[in-house]
Amino acid sequence: MEAYGGVQNQVNTINSFLNEHDQFTSKIAAPNSEDFNIGNTINIPFNGSISPVCLIPVKHKLTEAINWADVVHIHEPFVPLIFWKLPKNIKYIFTHHASLNNFLTFLLSILYTFIRRNGISTYVSRLSKKNAVALNREPHLIPNMFYLDNDVDFELKKRFLFIGRDEKRKNLKLYKNYVQSFYDSQFKYSAITNTEIKNIHIDTFLNPNDDDKNKILNDSDIYLALNTRGESFGITLIEAINSGNIVISSNIKAFKNLLGDSGVYFKNNSLTSLNDVIEVIKKEDLYNMWLKQKKYINKYEISKNMEKLISLYLSI
Repeated sequence: MEAYGGVQNQVNTINSFLNEHDQFTSKIAAPNSEDFNIGNTINIPFNGSISPVCLIPVKHKLTEAINWADVVHIHEPFVPLIFWKLPKNIKYIFTHHASLNNFLTFLLSILYTFIRRNGISTYVSRLSKKNAVALNREPHLIPNMFYLDNDVDFELKKRFLFIGRDEKRKNLKLYKNYVQSFYDSQFKYSAITNTEIKNIHIDTFLNPNDDDKNKILNDSDIYLALNTRGESFGITLIEAINSGNIVISSNIKAFKNLLGDSGVYFKNNSLTSLNDVIEVIKKEDLYNMWLKQKKYINKYEISKNMEKLISLYLSI
């Protein structure tokens, strides 16, 4: 839980929402959890990223967590189901976040057939549906959700922001190339990442905590989501809009599904297209552009989507 990512974000968000309501008590079993710390992780290359994974949890801690719960909600279930030897007589809900290729989902469908754990399967976007279907033929769509700030407003600050680890699919390289090639002294440039950037025009923030990350978001007004692939949703886009940023993103399916006609898109991994789009928006009515995106993401507001999830909790 100390690693920053979309899955960790959703686990914390759902956990917080449930604990704000008297009829529910929620705890987290995960590496570095304050509730049930189930052990250490190892970094494994997977799906174009490096994932911290707990293959062998601390058995007594996992058992304690499962015995405590009425319902066990597992996010990204393929590692827990395949490696953790979870008991069968438990009420499970499985949420699938990743967008996996057809070969991997085929392998998972075979593995899940042998493992045979009954439960409700959900998925966060159309791109993660086939992952969910591999486990359960009738999964439910419940998108990632967010505490939206109704008081946030757009303020012109002329600061671009990139967020992402130095991985090929996050495309930090394109951001560095853009600033190097098209630096504009009227603007400032920031990056939240895991490696120092050797460019005097880019302010680098290495692995900030949540409070610092939110401050950096609030100090920006144009967020660049440059991902090339391997995304099923894109929670940082919602975070950025909810912090008063216009989002410019690559035209990958996940981002187009996320923002629909409110999105501002450039051709995937094209430096020329990225610059062309940025030059156009510099001349546009930025406030109304942001307002359109802010209204669109209301569909991801947490209370609307938690109603669906709670109904599943109560149905099993």
